[in-house]
Amino acid sequence: MKIHIKSVFVRVAFDSMLLSIICKMLYQINQNNVFRMFGYGLQMLVLACCVVQELITFKRKSFDFTVAILLLLISFESLVAISTHSVYIPYAPVDILIWPISVIVYYNYSYYYDITKIAQNKAIWFFFAMCAIAVPLIKIHLSGAGNIGQVIFLTYFCITTLPLVLILTNNRSYRNLSMVLAVLISTASTKRAGTLALILGLFIMLVVEAHIQGTLNQRWKKYLKIMLLILMGTIIVFYLENAGRIQILDRFARLGDDGGSGRDVIWSIVLNAYHSSGLVQRLFGHGFQSVYYILRPGGFYRFAHNSYIEYLYDYGTVGLILLLVFIIALIVSTIDMVRRKARFAPVMCLLLVISVFLGMFSYFFEESNIIMPVAVAYGVILGLDKKEKNIKDEI
Repeated sequence: MKIHIKSVFVRVAFDSMLLSIICKMLYQINQNNVFRMFGYGLQMLVLACCVVQELITFKRKSFDFTVAILLLLISFESLVAISTHSVYIPYAPVDILIWPISVIVYYNYSYYYDITKIAQNKAIWFFFAMCAIAVPLIKIHLSGAGNIGQVIFLTYFCITTLPLVLILTNNRSYRNLSMVLAVLISTASTKRAGTLALILGLFIMLVVEAHIQGTLNQRWKKYLKIMLLILMGTIIVFYLENAGRIQILDRFARLGDDGGSGRDVIWSIVLNAYHSSGLVQRLFGHGFQSVYYILRPGGFYRFAHNSYIEYLYDYGTVGLILLLVFIIALIVSTIDMVRRKARFAPVMCLLLVISVFLGMFSYFFEESNIIMPVAVAYGVILGLDKKEKNIKDEI
């Protein structure tokens, strides 16, 4: 079998990303430092492969607006980190570079080559492994043992890897099973932001999918199926809630009282610190993950639990604007895909909902962790959609 050198680095990067996720999840089960070291080591390998891939394909790249804004974001964050002496190794290069460069690499690769030859079947089997590992993580969380926040946080991988599965897996049964598993894991984890993002995202995805496929009669049949799925899901959730198996509805009911598990207090501390900063810091930020390393809201090492507020403090108004411009570019691309009834428009809608929600209530863009599979999915969709669009234009 002939292997192209330009495929080797993408293949290794893809496998390393999925393996790093498994290692990070396993580490939270038994706290074995071997898993932790392998997790970060594999992330560094992902970064190295992506950089090499960019270097060997530099002449073939098409620099559109999305790629340009990501390169600008990488450059700006790197300059801020260097100028504020906040280059923490290995975290700074990993968290600043991996997710933006992954979007760029998979975007260009998917446009020129067949990504399914590399990723076919791998995504679904790794996803099933993540769901299996999520079960003991949920048990640890519900028992109150271990680092509760970090333990249950990693179940988000079952949400953020789902879009990648839906893109790369053609088997309808596997696709449906993966969606059901993601909803079950998210609900059992009692993570409100993740559960809401996933359910809302899947609902919009299915509606858009019904809209762009088939005749009017076929669309209404799909709409009816969606309503039946929602009804069945609601009944199951209420049953489990009443049986005392989960507390997701109770946690939603307490949202106004607990301020999103204290997020309102953290946001207030970070925003007050931002407003009391000097003009230069308000414009260009305090440095890489300064909320976590320097500000330490409430006296603890923790993020702002809101990527937009985090970016505002870490990278100032300029950094936040760059991030928002990237998100707006994705929204514009999604609207265009829906208008053209493009093949990947439904999954793109799911990706956007997940990104916006987790960006609002978790640490998503500032850390190349749970965002990794989302970044790959964005790159693959943008590349494949551009390829299909150009083919149609030529016809």
